[in-house]
Amino acid sequence: MTFEKKSEAQAYERKVREAKSQGIAVRPRHLKTTFKQWSAEWLVAKERKPGTQDSYERNMRNHISPEFGGMRLHKIEPTDVQRWINGLTAKGLAPATVHLVYKTFRACINSAVRKRVIPFSPCVDIDLPKLTKRRVIPASLAQVMGLYEELPKHYRALVLIGACCGLRSGEAFGLCRDAIDFDGGTLVVKRQVIKVRSKAVLVDGAKTETSFGREVPFPNLAKAVVLKHVEENVPSGRDLLFVTSRGNLIRRDAFYKQWNKARAAVGLPDGFRFHDLRHTFISTALKEGAPLSEVSLWVGHASEAETEGTYKHQVPGSAAAGRKFLDSVFTLTGTHFVPPPAVVEVEEYEEAA
Repeated sequence: MTFEKKSEAQAYERKVREAKSQGIAVRPRHLKTTFKQWSAEWLVAKERKPGTQDSYERNMRNHISPEFGGMRLHKIEPTDVQRWINGLTAKGLAPATVHLVYKTFRACINSAVRKRVIPFSPCVDIDLPKLTKRRVIPASLAQVMGLYEELPKHYRALVLIGACCGLRSGEAFGLCRDAIDFDGGTLVVKRQVIKVRSKAVLVDGAKTETSFGREVPFPNLAKAVVLKHVEENVPSGRDLLFVTSRGNLIRRDAFYKQWNKARAAVGLPDGFRFHDLRHTFISTALKEGAPLSEVSLWVGHASEAETEGTYKHQVPGSAAAGRKFLDSVFTLTGTHFVPPPAVVEVEEYEEAA
């Protein structure tokens, strides 16, 4: 819980003190409830997306319960929360990780307030570490094709799915035959591969609501490469387009062992991730004249403002014009696919963007 004005925070704290002084702070049956007891109940109280549930459980296990598990829920104070946050930062956790862990803790606490297990939240005016921005330089076509050549053959087409279509890694790993209309030149995001308890799992849906079911133009370069991939690597009876050399779902950590070798071989910086192919797609599409409204839909952003806020471009156009543009840029012989002159700055906390 945060406040825009210091006076609002002070008023809230006065309300808490007054309630405690009047003896109405905690219902008697909850006086002995520990955070561990409540969090265990909260974790199973509702059905969540598998990835979200796994993230909550992992954050609880690794970062939250060791600090608060044995404490009486009603005795957790804002000073305890701030001390914990400071400790996570001191241990070297990335700011984005601290934010995600705190988000889990706050959700659990807010649920306790709503259920009247505790009257007030200790998540009051907590200072979180500032989210840093990563400088992402979009890849050139030569670098994209270099990644393609350096990766094992069963992974190569993934590079073009990222760079030509702007898919996230999990969305690309989860592509099946029915997602691509080769004749119509479109791709629909229907599934993704996520990690649940250290295992790769194929699920329906996408990372965000606006990402699921979105239709993306499928330009000629991606079409040619994926058709070649299907012919050479996908047995006729298999729907899933991308698997490991052993035929298993792709885990991102295992994929990155191969990715990092390819990245280094083509001279891309150490921090360049598969997700940066998505940034490459968005930056290049806008730079080359694709309409902002269409690009925002293609990548599943919640609004045009989200796209414009990061990429600073806005031009008029249509879906047909956008598809024509993509085919002109992503060609086997094209040479004008170049990074925009300015780097893109994205927050560490933008993996969903």
